Amino acid sequence: MSNFFSIEEIQGQDTALQYVRHYVKSPHMIPPLLVFYGPSSVGKWALAERFARHVLCLIGTGCGLCQSCKSFISNQHPDYIVFPANQRIAIGDDKDPAEFTVRWLQNRRLNYRPHLSKYRIILFPDASLINNEAESALLKSLEEPPAHSRFIFIVDDLTKLKQTIISRAICIPFSYLNKQVLQSLSADLELFREDFFGGSLIPYDIPSEVITLTRDMVSKNLRDSILLLQLENWIREYKDDHPEWTEDFNYTEFLELVSTIMIYEFSKENIEDNAAQIEMLYDFKNQLHKNIPGLEHFLLSELFHKFTRE
Repeated sequence: MSNFFSIEEIQGQDTALQYVRHYVKSPHMIPPLLVFYGPSSVGKWALAERFARHVLCLIGTGCGLCQSCKSFISNQHPDYIVFPANQRIAIGDDKDPAEFTVRWLQNRRLNYRPHLSKYRIILFPDASLINNEAESALLKSLEEPPAHSRFIFIVDDLTKLKQTIISRAICIPFSYLNKQVLQSLSADLELFREDFFGGSLIPYDIPSEVITLTRDMVSKNLRDSILLLQLENWIREYKDDHPEWTEDFNYTEFLELVSTIMIYEFSKENIEDNAAQIEMLYDFKNQLHKNIPGLEHFLLSELFHKFTRE
């Protein structure tokens, strides 16, 4: 079997690979729910996809030649259900649920046998997007799952899932990638990287020119109270004028990038001298992740007001 699209392509995640290798050899031992958790852009989704292809393969090797593997490669596998990675997952209408809602899954998919493979794999690339009502509704499917269906949840932080969900899962940890793996993967894949990416390969779904521009703006304006005001105005105005990022602009993700660069810049110096600013930025990130519409401008103003008082 070729190593192309094999689980062995995944580097720097030895613990996760131990779990996956075990379940690949004994698919009947796969629990109803696996939770892949850990930092963003370290291989969770990549390993989940390779694992799914292997389990769905008609001869159990991820051969790339059987009808299952060919369907998987062409993104047309009827037994591989991937929920959206960038929108909230709702419970859905009871009588006529929309596609990719929990009731659609339960009423239109789970109760039927797989079409092609022995198993059905349901992947949630960002399980934190499942709303509370939908998450509660999924509990029944996890408590009494069909024998042929398996769930994979991907999440960066286990606390974003209900404890009742976690208690029904095998949670597989992922860690930040070490420098050697990062250098190897970046070279092989010809990836753009910045030092503040840390142990993640591509932590932002943001054009590289936007990342470079933001890094330059932050580094030039971070250490002077007058220039800080200019930086705040530029960040605020970028919401409406972002010519370098014309498709799928996400202001929250942009603010996440800005705050990460600011933490990196403060950490390059004496961390103790900048401890207060770094703490403010982490608090800003925590508030930002609550995803409350319209809160970004208030949080941004509050953050820079605190900075100018320091």
